[in-house]
Amino acid sequence: MVSRFTLLASLILLASVPLALAHKGATGVVKERMDLMKRQKDDMKVIGLMAKGRTPFDAGKAAEAARDIEITAKNIHELFPEGTLGHPSEAKAAIWTKWDTFTDDADALGASAKALAAALDNGAPDWKTDFQAVTDACKTCHKSFRAKK
Repeated sequence: MVSRFTLLASLILLASVPLALAHKGATGVVKERMDLMKRQKDDMKVIGLMAKGRTPFDAGKAAEAARDIEITAKNIHELFPEGTLGHPSEAKAAIWTKWDTFTDDADALGASAKALAAALDNGAPDWKTDFQAVTDACKTCHKSFRAKK
């Protein structure tokens, strides 16, 4: 019979496989940006679960996640130097041909995350509208500059 510990350890190991596969072969700046995007995804999940009522609302935790998105968005520009295209990256060549649009999108993400953090800090009842703006900023950039999986 399998012990509960062995079963739990196996489940944790299996849960980490998709992340390991997604970053397989990534090194240098490509790995850095993949890690940054994963961090932003994790922050979005914290807020999103609260927005959907799946986890208890905690304005402090949500604001902290929003501030992290704001901070990491400022680093996006430097994590996409020319010549960092191709597997395992999901970046489209359009990033470098439409650089101004790409950087404007990253800046919009940072600005919307800052507004969300402020709304959460101030107890704004309509914070979900600000969260939708962050979600929209992510979607806009991914639609234009990220290859489909």
